[in-house]
Amino acid sequence: MTSANGNRQHRTSSAPSDSKRAARGKCKRQFITFIICVFLVGGIAGGLIVGGVQTLGGNDAKEQPPYGTRDGKSVTENGELMLIQDAAGFTPLNCELSEELQEFTYYMCRAYYIDFDFAMSLMLSESSFNAAAVSQDGHDFGLMQIRDCNNDWLKEELGVTDMLNPYENIRAGLYILRGLFEKYNDSSKVVMAYKMGEYGASVLWDKGVYETTASQRVLAQADKFAAERNGSNEQ
Repeated sequence: MTSANGNRQHRTSSAPSDSKRAARGKCKRQFITFIICVFLVGGIAGGLIVGGVQTLGGNDAKEQPPYGTRDGKSVTENGELMLIQDAAGFTPLNCELSEELQEFTYYMCRAYYIDFDFAMSLMLSESSFNAAAVSQDGHDFGLMQIRDCNNDWLKEELGVTDMLNPYENIRAGLYILRGLFEKYNDSSKVVMAYKMGEYGASVLWDKGVYETTASQRVLAQADKFAAERNGSNEQ
């Protein structure tokens, strides 16, 4: 759907006390949660889609791809977003995206049931974590390189209007990914459809091509990110 480097924020201090660290961490989590709630409540108030869930029929729910929609549900109108607001399991990656934006991405990934490392890998591939990135043809914007032909329906369904706003951009990109996972239920095909557009990807699928060098790189990097975070958790 798209082709789309925020700077990692480094903080130094003089060894704050445990109570101060805890208070600062709590404030940060509350701020991230507040931002997410503002997005979601704003969409509900406008009668727009903020996401929803509905059980899929057939055998689709039985398939369990590694990177998305393992809950066997789909985003629909007139539903409620299953937002998980605790920070359990969140470990930031050592990359150029700020920890605050990573945590926001993590929350939204849990809400849409998309693998965080997969989303971060795709974001790296799209924009190298540059929130101000614009494609050479001038049609793809931000971290997830949202193409401008999507602006109208994304505004209608999510209420997002500024694709250079990293929070709105991430939310839009994950919303698109969620829909693609529901359609294709295959990680490599999802990457192809996101990068090439569904029609462009379908031309290759009709020729029996179900992965590209780009999709292979995204999935391989997702595994590297997962290994990095798991290693951090074990230390």
